[in-house]
Order: sequence, then C-alpha cells, then structure tokens
Amino acid sequence: MQIAAARFLRWMPGSMLVNGDELVIEGWALGLWDMPSRVLVNGLDAVDVTWRVPSPDVLAKFGAVPNAEASRFSARFRMPPGQMLFPGGFARVNVTGAFGEHRLSYRTAWYLADPALEPGAPAPARIARVIGAPDVNAFRLGGATIVKRFEQLLLERFGRPMSSFESILDWGCGAGRLTRYLTMLAPEVTGADIDADNIQACRQILQKGRFVHVGLRPPCSLPADAFDLVLGVSVLTHLDREMESEWLAELNRLTRPGALLLLSVQGLAQMALYDAPTSQKIDMHQRGFVDQGINSQLKDVVADQEYYRNILHSPDYIMTHWSRFFDVLDIIEGMAGNQDLVILRRH
Repeated sequence: MQIAAARFLRWMPGSMLVNGDELVIEGWALGLWDMPSRVLVNGLDAVDVTWRVPSPDVLAKFGAVPNAEASRFSARFRMPPGQMLFPGGFARVNVTGAFGEHRLSYRTAWYLADPALEPGAPAPARIARVIGAPDVNAFRLGGATIVKRFEQLLLERFGRPMSSFESILDWGCGAGRLTRYLTMLAPEVTGADIDADNIQACRQILQKGRFVHVGLRPPCSLPADAFDLVLGVSVLTHLDREMESEWLAELNRLTRPGALLLLSVQGLAQMALYDAPTSQKIDMHQRGFVDQGINSQLKDVVADQEYYRNILHSPDYIMTHWSRFFDVLDIIEGMAGNQDLVILRRH
C-alpha cells in the first residue's frame, strides 16, 4: 500500500497560497526510484524550493518508502512577465523527478482555480459532510484537481474535451465540490444528491448548474437517456451491495448508449493514507465487496442512519459485477483525488 501511494499519488500539497503574482506551495513528495527534484507550475520550474524538510508525520505513514523521513518541501513561484498564473482559469502544479512532466503527468498534478473566478463557499458544516472536515481550501483544491484531471483523461483517452459533452451528471454532488468547476468547462451540468440541505445551498451559490434532490433508492425524477457523461466521486464507496446494484441500474437508465461514466472507489493509495492494515486489503481481495459499517458524515441529513456506509471493492469484483451494467474499460489508481477511478461505458 505504501508503494502504491508513492507510485500513484507521488505527492500531496499541504497548502497552495496565492500572494499577488506569486504562488506559495508546501507539501510532501515520495519517490521510489527517482527522487522528487522539481516543482513545476504550468510546466515552469519554481526556483525558490526547499527540499528534505524533516517529516516525522509522513515517516509514520510511509516508513517503507525511501527518504520518507525528510519528504516535505516548500516552494515559491513567480510567473514570468507577460504570462498568466491561471491560464484558462486554473494553475497546474506538479512535483516530478529530473525529467519533468509527460503526457500522463496530469494524473499526479494538482490544480488551483483562479480565486477571482471562485463562486462563494458553502458553510463549513456542508463542506464537512463532503470531505470529512470543514476546510474550504481543501474543498476547493480537491474539487478543481479532480475535475481538471478528468478533463485531461477524457482528452487523452477519448480525444474529447469536457465541453464536447452535451449533458453532464455530477452524481452525488454534495456541496458542489466538482460542480462549481464543471460549470466553468461544460455547457450543461446537473448535480444530484440525497442531501437536500446541500442541494438547496448549491442552488443558491452555483447559478450555472441545475440541482436535483434524489431519494435514497431509485428511480429518481431525472429522465431516461439524459446524460452522456456521469461523474460519481466517493458515492459507491458508501452504498451497500443491494443499493449499489440498484443505483448502477439507475445510472444505466439515465445514460445514453455510448455514454462515459467516471466513478471512484477506495484503492491501495487511499488505504495507505488512512493507515489501513494489510489484513484489510487482503480481506477486500478475497471477498470482493467489504462493508465496513456505518459512516456518520450524513447522520444529520439522512433519516436512515444505516444507509450511508464505508465500502471497499476489489478490482476483480468491479470488473465482473459492474460489467452487468456497463463496459468496464479501466481502473486507474489514485486518479480521483486519492481514490481509484473506474472508467465505464454504457452498452
């Protein structure tokens, strides 16, 4: 699991702060063969970089990874004259080895949206129900990163920009962590969630999106064949086996033939971040689907206190069970924030 984090996450920002025309970054970076040696912003090197800051907290999680004890860094980047820090509304930040970025480097890049374009922030309690903590900066950074990684994936794998999709569904939109950025890139975006309070807040804050409250069980009020792209981040990680099947069937109903779906699950990288024991990973592979019990994040907004759960899936389970509903094209480790991304296509 620690090796997976080093391979697929590679690095994690602690903070990114805009100070005039400067971007100040701090975080940690792991390496197995090539040690991190460059901090890049929009492909350009930061010159004021401090490496190998003592990192006892990172060592505690990744003691099997070389140099984890001094994996933290800080960097300051100033855009050259005549260039924009946020081209297209986003800054791309990456930590790499000596050779720099390549065509798949978007999978480990983190993206920061231009603060001048940011919609208002949800209330801290609403953010906490989505990411587990009332941290508006983490909420924004995570949302922008997932959306921009997905945008680059769609270009790299299918040759399609986000704007080419006629109707996008952000399934399990919560407080609009993804929707706020999807509406910057695509013409028609619908957010759907079981959290009625967050849906109401999204309607007030995010004027460009359409938001629909859905019940705990399908069918929902959305029409059949309505969407050609569905994003579902950390949704199936919270549904028991029966609900999973019902909602996969519902997503099949909601999508058009040939539609793409990008759905996330917990994988090795996130399990390493969460300090999961190796026995848990073995159990997941042997059983395929593991229900770890109730998740309390939605306890104040969902009547059924046993509905929202913590779920683990093995890749083999996904490839076999989910293929009853869609073509399972790929599983990419660590691509959806910290979670693994499952790429599906409607038959």
